[in-house]
Amino acid sequence: MKAKLDMSERRVSELEEERHRQHPEDERLRVLGRERPLQETKETKALREALQEMKEENKLLKQKNASMIRKKEHYECEISRLNKALVDVLKKQHSLVLGTSSEKGDRNSLEDMRTQLEVLRQQVQIYEEDFRKERSDRERLNEEKEELQKINERLQSQLNKLNSQTKDLPVQSERPSYPPPLFLSPCVNYGSCGLVLHYQDPRVHPASRRAHEQQQHSPDYQWYAPDQFPPDVQHKANDSSSEKGAHH
Repeated sequence: MKAKLDMSERRVSELEEERHRQHPEDERLRVLGRERPLQETKETKALREALQEMKEENKLLKQKNASMIRKKEHYECEISRLNKALVDVLKKQHSLVLGTSSEKGDRNSLEDMRTQLEVLRQQVQIYEEDFRKERSDRERLNEEKEELQKINERLQSQLNKLNSQTKDLPVQSERPSYPPPLFLSPCVNYGSCGLVLHYQDPRVHPASRRAHEQQQHSPDYQWYAPDQFPPDVQHKANDSSSEKGAHH
């Protein structure tokens, strides 16, 4: 647009110079004067319009230039900030490179801590297993203890019951001893009277003596007539009579 503007200005200058050179030819120009004003008017109008457009474009370019200047300033600030951040990052990387040797020591200590942690974990596992086993044994012993306590209580109850029954029994007083029961055969001592005597032991309680007689099923010998001896006595008497008859 600026080039067009320059061309227009040069064109106007050339036209003016040409008009001054052709001044002697006024007569000819007057002939042509009736035709050229219209043409010059058109060209001048076109040039003015072009000049106005150029001015407007120049104004827009100035505005754009100002906007670009502001953007440039913003970009410069942003570039400065990024450069500063980049410098900080480079400094950190440099410090990390310098601290590599110390990091190696830290890694070694970290490995040692991991090893110790694994050892402690295994020890905890062993302790847990021992604790579970000990708890199981303790529960088993408690069950056995409870069972023994029940057995002890049952036996103690039976013992108390027996002691109570023993206390309920009558107390037997001490009596003088007597000779054992005397059996007198009627055939030998009293002839044929049929008397059978039994001496009972006074030390024996009557109830106990009756129970003993029932268990032994011993015959209850009472007073018998001569012809009513019990079977065993009658058998002995018959044997004695037959022996006497044989001697006679």
